[in-house]
Order: sequence, then C-alpha cells, then structure tokens
Amino acid sequence: MKRMLIVAVFATLALTSCGRDPVGTRVSQTVGITQFSTFDRVTVPDISGTTLDGAPLALQSMRGSVVVLNNWASWCLPCNDEAAALVAASKKFGGKGVEFVGLDVSDQNSSAQDFVDTYKIPYPSIVDRSGKILNSLPGVPPEALPSTLIIDRDGNIAVRIVGAVKEPKFSELISAVLAE
Repeated sequence: MKRMLIVAVFATLALTSCGRDPVGTRVSQTVGITQFSTFDRVTVPDISGTTLDGAPLALQSMRGSVVVLNNWASWCLPCNDEAAALVAASKKFGGKGVEFVGLDVSDQNSSAQDFVDTYKIPYPSIVDRSGKILNSLPGVPPEALPSTLIIDRDGNIAVRIVGAVKEPKFSELISAVLAE
C-alpha cells in the first residue's frame, strides 16, 4: 500500500509537469499555426527600436491592445505573398483594439521602404538589420521569415504563425484573441 502511494505521488507530479518549460517558449521548426491557452502563454520580451521612418517604437507602449507582430524582409518571397493579407487585416481591425507592427529583418532600408511603398503597408516596421530582435522572440525559430505573433492585451503570445499568413484564418485568429 505504501509503495502504491509513492507511485501515485510521483505519477501526479509527472502529470502536473512541475518545473516544465512553458509551451510558448518551445521552438517549433514546423510551418503552421500554434495557438496557446492562457496558461501556456509567455510574455514577449521588451521589443523596441527605430522604425523605417526613423521614429522610436516600443511594443510595451501598446499594452491593452492586441498586437500583431509580423516578421518580414523585402527579399523573402513568402513575405511578398502574404503582404496583401496583412494590409487587408490591418485595415479590417484598425481602430478596433488591434495594433499592427512589422519587424523588418536583415534588410537594407531602401529595399524595405520599396517593399512598404509597393504593398502600401499602413503600419510601422521596426528595423532589425542584425536579426537580434527576431532571435529573441520566444518560440520563434531563428531566422523564421515570415513569421507572425498575435500578442494578447497583457503582452503574452496567444498565437504563433511560422510561414505566410492566409485569409480567412488569419482574421479568425485575430478575432479570437480580440474577443478574450
């Protein structure tokens, strides 16, 4: 009986995953969508920098809003493919408690500005020429372009998308986080 009690205690500890890493920090090399329950979400680190327009921007100033952080580069073909969906979603959710921010990775400012002008990107993009900010994002594979995070109002990662966003699913994901 005592032995069964010890086994039960260890089994309970194993099932509750004491000391486990939060699911949101686990890197997945798989292209696709990962939605995190509120218990598995991790906080986005302090992300700030200078935008393509030369203005300072800090994601933490957007707490209280849902934030869509899209990681892109002008030379990335899937980034070009998803640009229209991002622009459409930013217009759809603009003024409704959702902020969009780009993270321009490993790009020259002139090429990045051409990309923004070509696709008429209406939201700011932080310049991350070295890729350091991208590599600091929890659960995002290093150099994952494109990738997108939907961050809840508390600054936690609610959705991770590795690969190009696609409609209508992208808007559905934003709506779900907005409804929380």
